[in-house]
Amino acid sequence: MQLAQVLDVIEALFRAAAHPEIEAVERFGAGTAPGGPSPAGVRIRYGDGALAYLWGAIWPQETDLPVPDVLPPPAGRRPDRVAVLAVMLLDAARPAAFRSWQLVALADLGPGGERGKAPRGVRIVCADGTSLLLRATAAGGPDRAPSQEPYPDYRIPSGFSAAFSAALSGGLSTG
Repeated sequence: MQLAQVLDVIEALFRAAAHPEIEAVERFGAGTAPGGPSPAGVRIRYGDGALAYLWGAIWPQETDLPVPDVLPPPAGRRPDRVAVLAVMLLDAARPAAFRSWQLVALADLGPGGERGKAPRGVRIVCADGTSLLLRATAAGGPDRAPSQEPYPDYRIPSGFSAAFSAALSGGLSTG
């Protein structure tokens, strides 16, 4: 399975999530494989102007993490937040294209005191056995991010699987 196909699934998941914080889901980069000078990924644009990215990467060391029950707060935790939400959405959709997925910490990344322990990526094993890492990064927006969960009542919608399937069959790939 190619990186573009994995990103098709991730893009469809975020489009179907109907999370009130997310204003736009877009693709970026021209890379066809993880890493490289123009890595490909999915960009999530939030209402406060912040951006989060999940992009194909290569990293020397990963540590599996359990998925928390709630999303990390936005302030200072956008990379963690997008990685955790991605895994929650994967758990809900269980896409046939993927055999498994795992929230991971990446060596030397994360806030001070938590380097190598914070969720900064998602390891995906595809149905064909291909394994890819999506690294989570973020950029702050012009508005201050909330330090507490701004949408505590958000739940993955009941029609999520159908919306995900429709978004995926809509031919999202840019590559």
